This record gives sequence, structure tokens and C-alpha cells, in this order.
Amino acid sequence: MKRINCQVEMVTPILDDVYQVVLKSPEPVDFEAGQYLQVVMADDDKRPFSIANAPGPDRLELHLGSPVGNPYTEQVIQRLEQKPLIEVELPFGHASMTQMPERDVVIMVGGTGFSYAKSLIEYLNQLDHNRKVYLYWGGRNLGGLYLYNMAQQWHDAGKICFMPVIEKSIPDWSGHVGLVHEAVLDDFVTLKDLDVYIAGRFEMAAIARDDFTAKGLPIEHLHGDAYDFI
Repeated sequence: MKRINCQVEMVTPILDDVYQVVLKSPEPVDFEAGQYLQVVMADDDKRPFSIANAPGPDRLELHLGSPVGNPYTEQVIQRLEQKPLIEVELPFGHASMTQMPERDVVIMVGGTGFSYAKSLIEYLNQLDHNRKVYLYWGGRNLGGLYLYNMAQQWHDAGKICFMPVIEKSIPDWSGHVGLVHEAVLDDFVTLKDLDVYIAGRFEMAAIARDDFTAKGLPIEHLHGDAYDFI
């Protein structure tokens, strides 16, 4: 684990409550696709965020969800907007990817968990492989899928199979409706031959673990940093 002082290159809203952040490190950064960093607000206040890009030489992308009334992320965004440099610690997390899995891959995320998915997919897109990669991205509404067009472009290019999920139907919607893990259960007869990567709320991760293993997923094929805490 390293602590480095990064230059804040960009803090820009994607939506009213989701910000894209780009940090530049003064030295090469060593991390794996799917890992996260901690923004150091103080020695006793470090806040984790998924790294949203595949490993590269010196840049780190974050997606920060900042709903109104949530000081946890608002304070980080204010710090980033006001200061030219920010301290971060990295890398953290065991739900990462360092080589092409031996099985087809399901990546299931909710909200800004898409940042985790983006890192994995960018990494997989660099590899020469013939595995199927499914992205299930759940949001309360279409606005919650804040980079929908990016995911759809991957789908249209044949890089992944993008399966968007919203909680309530809207006019002309042809995707899944309901809970994101239920969409996975609906689409697969069995999960025994898959690797599953999950990022999202602890409640969702816990329910998915129970339901996915009941449908044949070996527990060693389930990856998510939430499982270090629940």
C-alpha cells in the first residue's frame, strides 16, 4: 500500500449527483483492475472509492455519487474542487482481475458501482479472449445509469452483453425491471459455470450471495469486496 499526493486534473458532474474525477499521480501507480483507493481526508478519516479505469501509468478515475444531504461524498468533492492536490492510499481490495477468467463473466453492479465494472471491462477489452462478459447494471431509474451510452457502445461493439435494470418500468423500456440480482437469476438456468463480480450496497451483495449460491454458483467464483465486511 502506498500513500501518494495526486494532482486533481478534473472534477466534473456527469449528472447533478454523480461526479467524474481524474487524478494524476507523480509516479507510476500499481493496482489491479477492480481495486479501490482511499481518499485521505485526515489520518483518522479515509474514504474508499473504486478506481474506474484499467491499470495505467499515472491516472486514476473515480465516480463519486453525491446525493443531496450526503456529507460523506459532498465533503470529498468540496476538497477536490478547492485543493490542487489530494492524498490517496492504494491499492485495496481482493475482488480484482489480473488475467482472463476461465469461465464466462457476470459483472453485477448498482449505481456508482459502475466504476468498478468500468475498470474490469476496460481491462478485459485489452485482452484477446473468447469469454462472454455480461454487465448487469441496476438503478432506481434510467438517470441512475449515468453512463448508459458508454455501456451501450460496448454492447454494440460486441465487447459485452449489457443488461440494464431499472426498478420501475418507463414508456418504451425493453430492459429488465426490478432488482438487479433478480435479473441475473431470471436470465440463467444455472450459475455453476460463471465467475461473478459484484459491487453495490452490502444488502444487495448479501442477498445475491445467498441466491446465487443456491442457483449453483460456487462460492469461490463469487468476487466482491463487500464480502470482506458482511
